[in-house]
Amino acid sequence: MLTTVSVLGKRKASVSESKTYVLHLNSSPEPHTALSESEAEASFSKKPIIINGKLTDGKTTKRYQCNVEGCGKAYNKPSRLEEHSRSHTGVRPFVCSNCQKSYLRETHLQAHNRVHLPASERLFVCSQPDCEKRFWTQQHLRAHVDWHKGIKSFHCTEPGCNENFAKHHQLRSHICSEHSPPGTKPYPCPHEGCTKSFDTNQHMRTHSRVHNDKRYTCVNEACLPTAERPIVFYPTWTALQHHTRTAHPPTCTHASCDGRVFASQKGLRAHHKIHEQREEEAQLNAIIAESDEEDERPLKKRRRGGEHGRDWKCRVEGCGKDFKSSKALNVHHQVKHLGRRSFVCPHESCGVTYGYKHLLQRHIARLHLKHPEDSLTDKDGNREAGSDSSSELDSDVQTKPHMGIAAITGSAYASHAQELLGTTKAIQCPYPHLQELTSVEKDASNGNASEQADVADNTLAGPDCDYVFRRAYDLRRHLRAIHKVEVQKESIDMWVKKMKSRRVGA
Repeated sequence: MLTTVSVLGKRKASVSESKTYVLHLNSSPEPHTALSESEAEASFSKKPIIINGKLTDGKTTKRYQCNVEGCGKAYNKPSRLEEHSRSHTGVRPFVCSNCQKSYLRETHLQAHNRVHLPASERLFVCSQPDCEKRFWTQQHLRAHVDWHKGIKSFHCTEPGCNENFAKHHQLRSHICSEHSPPGTKPYPCPHEGCTKSFDTNQHMRTHSRVHNDKRYTCVNEACLPTAERPIVFYPTWTALQHHTRTAHPPTCTHASCDGRVFASQKGLRAHHKIHEQREEEAQLNAIIAESDEEDERPLKKRRRGGEHGRDWKCRVEGCGKDFKSSKALNVHHQVKHLGRRSFVCPHESCGVTYGYKHLLQRHIARLHLKHPEDSLTDKDGNREAGSDSSSELDSDVQTKPHMGIAAITGSAYASHAQELLGTTKAIQCPYPHLQELTSVEKDASNGNASEQADVADNTLAGPDCDYVFRRAYDLRRHLRAIHKVEVQKESIDMWVKKMKSRRVGA
């Protein structure tokens, strides 16, 4: 019988069975024993590793630690750490498409979605007679079966109490009613010294945050921590808001305001709107001025607050006034069109009523002050004539409580008026010397003979008028009411401007 022997992959010649050759090979090295997965993990974890920027001994398998101060939780997967981090940030990306409830984890959303399914979809059915309840999990089924058997696994831990309960909420209710002060709710605050309790665990956890002394911190640039200044924490939102109002009050950064401070951000925002309106109005005025360069007519008098933003217009026929807020429009309607007079003089013998508070204050200052001279001047020391009440009545009402000789004869007013003429930009009534005003009227009216005649007829009627005014508006009303002289607004404005410039030049 012939056999074939292969040595190192080569075929040898056939040999007879009587001449069998034996190949002797050197002994091979012992096979390398592979490490198990747990042994490999253990040998790898013994090496030092860096976790959150710190060098550790590597003995832990949870290498992904939460970096929130005071938390200390760690996970073996970055996905688990990401899920945990949502508990600090409050991000709940998983939203139910049926009821819009949101959750931190997708598994929580999946568990919630089962509440929208019918009971017939529940897989675990109670096997007790006459009980057809179904459950989603085997754990819930076991708890239900224990209830059928009468097993009470929740024991009261208070000394001397042997009560047992089948449900945990029954045990909590028992502790509140039997072993706690009256009014205690099932979830008391665990913080030492806090006696508050709550109906739900969620409310209790929300409340527990108030016991964290490092809950809030100021993010203003002046309060950010530096090498010399540590970070400052505030235990409550109220404390942080108080710090913000006192240390960093809302301040206007506009150059013209010089660091004006406001009590609230709402007031600062409203103030910023004023700057925006002024800038827009200035741009509009510049455009109008460029278009009217060749027009020699005087510019329209600027109203207080400007013209921009007057979107609230009075709807009463023939009124035509407009305002910057609905409140101002409502007050105007109540006072001007409905006759409301809410501000009454507090003096018993007076009883005068006004529609605006500033008119009542002006009335009290002029009629009920001790010094009659105070009624002639405003807070800057200049004579002030009312915008809504005629200035020619000032001398009549101011002398009633002080009927001295100087007040009766008018010498007090005349002497004080002369002082104003020497120290302020006040203008004396030109009556009866109206020649210069007549020439201005002629230029303004382009030679209208009828208007010139109205002025010329009163040029020499009566003695010199001692009344003094600061505004062209008041002078025009005075001429019309006292001297029966009607002068166009543009004319009186040009004359007053000319007289003031002449006094400044002198």
